[in-house]
Amino acid sequence: MSYQKWVDLLEYTFENTDIQVFTLRWLSTENASKRPKEEFDFLMNMYKEVGDKLDQILTKNQVNFKWIGNPDWITQWFKDYLDERQEKLKFPTDKYFVFGINYGWRDEILRGIKNLKNQNIDFDKIAEEDLTKSMDLWNIPPVELVIRTKWDEAQRISGFMLRWIGYAELYFTAKKCPEFDIPSYQEALGWFDKMAEKRNYGK
Repeated sequence: MSYQKWVDLLEYTFENTDIQVFTLRWLSTENASKRPKEEFDFLMNMYKEVGDKLDQILTKNQVNFKWIGNPDWITQWFKDYLDERQEKLKFPTDKYFVFGINYGWRDEILRGIKNLKNQNIDFDKIAEEDLTKSMDLWNIPPVELVIRTKWDEAQRISGFMLRWIGYAELYFTAKKCPEFDIPSYQEALGWFDKMAEKRNYGK
């Protein structure tokens, strides 16, 4: 998916639907470790090309910006850039654009455990809530829909947010990222609405 295309999807989401959170994983920890530094830097520079447009959309719709992932593989200038966006784009709403860069669920859990260790928490008394609050997405509403592009036969989510999507609907499309446009997005949302009508939430 080109950056401009997902910016269009982001704008559509917050101006035409009641969705509160839009999450994009641009690069997983597994993929990041396989890419040469030059390609990694290219991807980060591409992101900056749509930065102004993105800021305008988020500000107009009062959408908080939050980035998640392991900062170790990220060039310092890009980390600083994301930190600045996160600090600048804060609003008194429950709307979020979550950007995952060098993000993986195993790594998120590992970093969460390390955060607990740094807080000197007694691990014999640790509760699920303690671990949850130590992780990247602790303050984000529950995930309801995961859209997985690319796969027409194999249906898997490749470690995406496994700690958070236990009760989410999973939508698989054979379209690859560059082909996934607003009509494709509308189709996925329509499918989710139909599925939501059938759910009994354990009743």
